[in-house]
Amino acid sequence: MSLFIERMVNGLADGAIYSLLALALVVIFRSTGQLNFAQGEIGTFGAFVVSTLTLSGWPVWISIGTAMVVGFAISAGVERIVVRPIETRNPGAVIVALIGVFLAVNQLTAMIWGVDARGLPSVFPDDADDFVTVFGAPLRIARLGILAMLAVVVFLLWLLFNKTKIGLAMRAVANNQESSNLVGIRVGGILLLGWGLAGAIGVLAAAMLAPSAGLTGTLMLGPFLLASVAAVLGGLDSPLGAVVGGLLIGVTEAVIVGYVDFLGADMLFPVMLVILLAVLLLRPAGLFGSERVERV
Repeated sequence: MSLFIERMVNGLADGAIYSLLALALVVIFRSTGQLNFAQGEIGTFGAFVVSTLTLSGWPVWISIGTAMVVGFAISAGVERIVVRPIETRNPGAVIVALIGVFLAVNQLTAMIWGVDARGLPSVFPDDADDFVTVFGAPLRIARLGILAMLAVVVFLLWLLFNKTKIGLAMRAVANNQESSNLVGIRVGGILLLGWGLAGAIGVLAAAMLAPSAGLTGTLMLGPFLLASVAAVLGGLDSPLGAVVGGLLIGVTEAVIVGYVDFLGADMLFPVMLVILLAVLLLRPAGLFGSERVERV
């Protein structure tokens, strides 16, 4: 029983990383209908910034906050410099442009910091004796801290979207950009804010993952793929779906690795794709997504 609890908590902690990335994808998709394929690489770039600052003597929390500002600026710059000009002329080319941004940020990271793995301290106590015991299961404080971080981010996003004028404007733009523009909402500024916010969340996710996974240029490649599945599984227009989808994938990963020996970790992605296809066949909008209604 204790081993099961430990594996489930570890799976939920991994799922929290996927949920954060999926939330970043959903924030952008709700307002623009685009998936930012460079989201993971922007997060990785930010994690390297955190590493550089902490090695320079900065406290880890301040380093993460500073890197989130950098991620905000990069992602907002992508929206303003790359996405917006192309979208007005050829919307279909935005996907190709974002893949180009993915490659560019990846190469920039390698040019600045090289390809060798780097260390990154955890924001939570992460020594061998830093754990709490629940029903006989030793649960690492760092893993519980990641779950707490997800809860804080979800709560802050809920406050933003439901209790502030900016959040209401973001929801209006997500529903109808043309109508929002007619009632005086500065749609361009709201889109810029949404992209920047997603970039900051992506950096936070990378900074939570790097201490345990190791900081390399490919840090977010696998998690980004799983986060994309989580976003689609939960519904690309649903923040709640992004969170639930990410946690479900984390738990499923823990079950496969811990209890399904004939599959193992190598079969994780194929299994996730099969689950995704099954859900989409039954509910194309995802578990929590809104069904599109079209007039005939």
